[in-house]
Amino acid sequence: MVIEQLNELAYADDIALIGKNEIEIRKLFVEMKNIARKFRLQINQEKTKYIIVERKNSLKKNKIGHLKIKNYKSEREENFKYLGVTHN
Repeated sequence: MVIEQLNELAYADDIALIGKNEIEIRKLFVEMKNIARKFRLQINQEKTKYIIVERKNSLKKNKIGHLKIKNYKSEREENFKYLGVTHN
C-alpha cells in the first residue's frame, strides 16, 4: 500500500499549502513562487497567510508569529476557510 501526503490544494486563484512544520511550509512556498514566476504570476502578500496543522497538545510549543520567506512576510492564522470549509 502506498500512502501519499497531500501538500497543496488549488482552485482558481486560491492555493493552500499544507505542511507539518515551518520547514515544509517554507519549501512549498519557494516551489510555488518559482512556478508562479515561470507563468509571470504574482503572489498577493496581503492575502497570504499560513497555519501549521499539528496535534492539539503541541500547539503551545510552536509560537511562530510571522513567517518571512525572501521578500514575503505572512501572518500565522489559527484556522482558515477554503472553498467554504473551515480548517484548523
